[in-house]
Amino acid sequence: MSPRKITRPLDVYVRVSRVGGREGDSFISPELQEEKCRALAKARGLQVGQVFTDLDRSGGKMDRPAFKQVLARIEGGASGGVIVARIDRFARTLIGGLQAVESIEQVDGVVLTADGEFDTSTAAGELVLRIMLSLAAFELRRIREGWKDAQDRAKARGVHIGMARVGYVRQADGTLAEHPEHLAVVKEAFALRARGGSWGETARLLGARDVPTARSSRVWSRQSVRHFIGNRAYRAPDGPIPAWQWDKAQPKSDGTRAMRGEGYALGQGLCRCRTCNAGLVRTHSRGQPHLRCPTIGEGHVAIGYEKAEDFILSLAFSHLGPMLKRKPGGDEPERDALREKVEATKAEFEQAGELLGVPPPANSKPALALEAAESALAEFETQADAPLGLGDFLTPVGARQEFEKMPIPEQRRILRQIISKVTLSPGRGSPGARLAVEFTDGTLWPAPDGMAAPVAVKAAA
Repeated sequence: MSPRKITRPLDVYVRVSRVGGREGDSFISPELQEEKCRALAKARGLQVGQVFTDLDRSGGKMDRPAFKQVLARIEGGASGGVIVARIDRFARTLIGGLQAVESIEQVDGVVLTADGEFDTSTAAGELVLRIMLSLAAFELRRIREGWKDAQDRAKARGVHIGMARVGYVRQADGTLAEHPEHLAVVKEAFALRARGGSWGETARLLGARDVPTARSSRVWSRQSVRHFIGNRAYRAPDGPIPAWQWDKAQPKSDGTRAMRGEGYALGQGLCRCRTCNAGLVRTHSRGQPHLRCPTIGEGHVAIGYEKAEDFILSLAFSHLGPMLKRKPGGDEPERDALREKVEATKAEFEQAGELLGVPPPANSKPALALEAAESALAEFETQADAPLGLGDFLTPVGARQEFEKMPIPEQRRILRQIISKVTLSPGRGSPGARLAVEFTDGTLWPAPDGMAAPVAVKAAA
């Protein structure tokens, strides 16, 4: 069978997977690829159209800029086909390569290879071309599997693959070690995001503390911060950031942002300036968050946000227990009665088991009584759609930690049930020396006589 007659010029396509540092027989430079293609065209008496080159582009992907231009020219009739140095320069994926060949053949185009002189203008060349595409796809898969095995073996030895993440440094053996100063700032950045800090605020924090990006840049963009915060390697149990805090630091799924004052627990005018009674707003100075009076002029106040927040929350939770004890009513007596009932029926169940030598069956009286008591307690403690109240935080250990896991609006709601107003005095002293707190039960801190200890006393009528 005679080959199809080629009347239109053929474009030359050149591709190199990785340019830098390549050498040896397996590497064909762009110049050498073009030279081989032109030699074939001259030997066959064919005209060469344009030359298209893709550098640092894998043959396993068909979405290559120059390659797409070649296909567009063939489909548009400007070119009669394409010449490549080797078939793996055309494609390393069987499906993608065959689809490209078929699209070229549908418009009467041809694919020629300089290495072996196979071309799709003949039946034999078309058959061999498909065989070569299959071999190229097999070779790519073999390379990928070998690389995957090498990665797995390296990871098993503790070697980190890729760039060292922020807060860590790569050691000589390839493992990562913590950078104490930078990792401390990483934890601050996640805490800032979890409190509602913006991408810009987080970027300014990292930049002000001279923490480099994963690519060793000292300039943090919002995109680099988003990539850094979204890295699951920081998430516990394997990473240094608690799981709840990592989750809370992530962007909302709907892409929305909190309104001004909505992103931090001490928002909505809870803290006020003693000089002018204006509500304090959160700002940033040198990468650090502050509470500041919006009024311009001497005598107005400012304080580090984190210091103020820690001190105010400590006062709130230390005052919570005494405040609830003074509060009439409440559901704790009922809760305690149900818990006592569970303990009593559990003791009867265990006693029956000791007498029988085996646990009582599920339909026995002790088992049914225990099930009923546990169900009553569970129903009481998990009221459907019941909002969190002050009683939910009456725990000796973990109340503060559970509070910080809550969304910011819930934190403010709970805090508003404990504290009605915080006033900040001008100066540079500690938070304890500058803050005055009014609790919702009518008590004040510090006491009107100037006591320094956090003891609440009844406000004067």
